[in-house]
Amino acid sequence: MQVKSEGDSLLGLSLHFSSAANERTSVLLASWGTNQFSRKFSKIIAPCQVNKPRTAPGWAVLESSIEMNGYTLTEIHAVCYRPKHEHSQLRLEHRTDGSEDTLTYSPKEYHAVLGHITMNTSKENTYFPPSSSWLVEGHYIKWSSGSQGSKTVSVKIVWKSKDGTDSQFPKYNIYVEKLPKQAVRNHGVGLGGVQEYLGVANVEAFYVSELPIPATTSSLKFIIQVCGVDGVCQNMDDSPYFQLDVKG
Repeated sequence: MQVKSEGDSLLGLSLHFSSAANERTSVLLASWGTNQFSRKFSKIIAPCQVNKPRTAPGWAVLESSIEMNGYTLTEIHAVCYRPKHEHSQLRLEHRTDGSEDTLTYSPKEYHAVLGHITMNTSKENTYFPPSSSWLVEGHYIKWSSGSQGSKTVSVKIVWKSKDGTDSQFPKYNIYVEKLPKQAVRNHGVGLGGVQEYLGVANVEAFYVSELPIPATTSSLKFIIQVCGVDGVCQNMDDSPYFQLDVKG
């Protein structure tokens, strides 16, 4: 899973399982500060932070594994929390009635974001066709000029299997890489950059409306990340894409 937080704001996942005998158990996946939950969950697991190439700044990628033989995953919840005893901070409150100023507790602001979640089983591997097996096109391309050499572009991106078979994938994550001029090789193949999430598509089409483009951008690479029914998504480097040179 991908998470992003500020200050002492923390975020984890609560997984609920049920067996055929209707036995229920719960597991908390959270990095630290979980002592306060020791009586609320059957098991607490601290995931490991891993380094993934091209991860957007500010995001942390956490991975963990769990073995629950005989149980079925029935619920997934986000758990937003702070380490115990840090839920509030002292604040000097000024009294207007002439009495002495007093120290009171006031809640801190909370900010944490849960990004992409991927779950898979050790017994199943989703097969993703290679990017070369997809036909990806851009239609209704419209350019607009902005200030200081910047531009915007609107485009409808469509994709389909080259063999003509209907896709069995339930959704596609859409990203864009804005490749700078100095990072473009011959034949328009980019050296790579930060992938910006644009949205999700449940059909084989996605419309991008007025995407801002800095003046230093030479090419846009729209990546269609294919996702399976089990939540596993194709590696970015192997995903189909549509590359668009910036006009003029």
